[in-house]
Amino acid sequence: MDQLPPPTIFGLPKKFSEWRPWQSEAVESQTETKPRFLLQVCPTGFGKSVVYLTASQLISGRTIILTSTKGLQSQLISDFGSVKGVVDIRGRQNYPCRLNTKLNCDSGLCAFGMKCSFREEGGCFYFDQLHKAKHAKVVITNYAYWMSQNEYSDGLGKFDLLVLDEAHSSPDHLIDHIGVSFSKKDRTNRMLDLNDSLPNDHATWQHWASNKLLDAKMEAESAKLSRREKLYIQLKRLVEKLTRLTAIDRSWVWEDNPYSVTLSPTWPAPFAETILFLGIPKVVLTSATVVPKTATLLGVPSKEMKVEEYPHSFPVQNRPLIHLPTVRMNYRNGEMEHRLWVNKVDQIIRDRLGTKGIIHTISYARRNMILERSRYSEHMLTHERKNTESIVRTFKRSEAPCILVSPSMATGWDFPDEECRWQIIVKLPYPDLRGEIMKARSRNDKEYVNYLVTQQLIQTVGRGTRNVDDYCQTFITDDCIVYFIKQNEHLMVEWFRGSYRQNVTIPSPITKGEYNE
Repeated sequence: MDQLPPPTIFGLPKKFSEWRPWQSEAVESQTETKPRFLLQVCPTGFGKSVVYLTASQLISGRTIILTSTKGLQSQLISDFGSVKGVVDIRGRQNYPCRLNTKLNCDSGLCAFGMKCSFREEGGCFYFDQLHKAKHAKVVITNYAYWMSQNEYSDGLGKFDLLVLDEAHSSPDHLIDHIGVSFSKKDRTNRMLDLNDSLPNDHATWQHWASNKLLDAKMEAESAKLSRREKLYIQLKRLVEKLTRLTAIDRSWVWEDNPYSVTLSPTWPAPFAETILFLGIPKVVLTSATVVPKTATLLGVPSKEMKVEEYPHSFPVQNRPLIHLPTVRMNYRNGEMEHRLWVNKVDQIIRDRLGTKGIIHTISYARRNMILERSRYSEHMLTHERKNTESIVRTFKRSEAPCILVSPSMATGWDFPDEECRWQIIVKLPYPDLRGEIMKARSRNDKEYVNYLVTQQLIQTVGRGTRNVDDYCQTFITDDCIVYFIKQNEHLMVEWFRGSYRQNVTIPSPITKGEYNE
């Protein structure tokens, strides 16, 4: 296959002056007409954004690109905002109101049914951008906005190519959009009256939601007329939740915990076409960890899907996952097992105090055990749920020796180069299986839990190696990994399987340009 001309020929910025390995082939796959669904495994460093932006310029129709977060959306605009026809759009709350700069567009005058000259004649930051997006060749937005705009408004127009970036997370985004949650504060709301008892079957939930919906609509109209902006926005969202619950069926599950009441469909597949895919003729699912199981969760038939996995451009010796036989980690572990794995963690740290590392504890209980028992606790940082971002910033700025101990660094964070040269995973990252929703999913799909563990494990391994010259050793001390790898290879991308190895002794730290077994 002949390689395409360089990306700059198709209007991409000058810094993308040549193709990385396999990018040109990936572009050609995306521009083919069949099959409808294309699943592309593009490892870290592949440059998948260059691929789908080039494809968007090659096709004659329009392209919509979805990102997991507004931060990733901003990064795409930073890199490709100069490309002809590219427009970014996000929710109203991200744009200030022209009539009252203390408010955002989601609580401006037009939200209360009042005429606004800026909206009608031009000059509104949000509606002007929305108009551009509806007529742009390439639109970049996030999953949440795309689905809300399609379901609660008139959408963004017709598209010929849909790109699901970070596609491994797309089933979760869809479930989050469909599901309904009432917070602890909501439960004490006099209107909802959920504090004492919950409906106990689907019909009762529907009846309850229908009755409460009438009250919520009346309250929302009252808040709208009296210009109580914050209350109106809260009630408008409540109306959306209650409307959703009036149509639940037996595929839905609900669970109660100290923080919230959550109702969710068991699976996202029934909603994917009407809320996410929308009949778009070409859909690309791209990520470093996406696998056919991801597409299956979205209801994609295997006969309508093509799967491509491209080689990892980072040397495997710079991104190893090393199992050090220690102990099988489970709820039955006693004092002896705890001593063994904490001592193994300290042995790994001992020769790595000259560099920074992360210990992934999976739970706060194991985090506390590390902080209490490790000989190197004086060099450790940790966080609570409310201060995660500030602690991560502190860790990134700190000099070695510095160790971040956390149960929640598997996704959403990058630690390139000297920010992280080693990681320790103390236990396979099994999700909490006690909730009713998770119980229902694991009963219906026997490999679902292992799929989640695999995705979390692969994402964790990738936190510390972010470019071709970067290197980071990842160790796992849970002996359950041996059986798990053998039983679940079909849920793993090839580049990850190639990085796994088992060592009886702790290898020396990696130094630039070499790897020591």
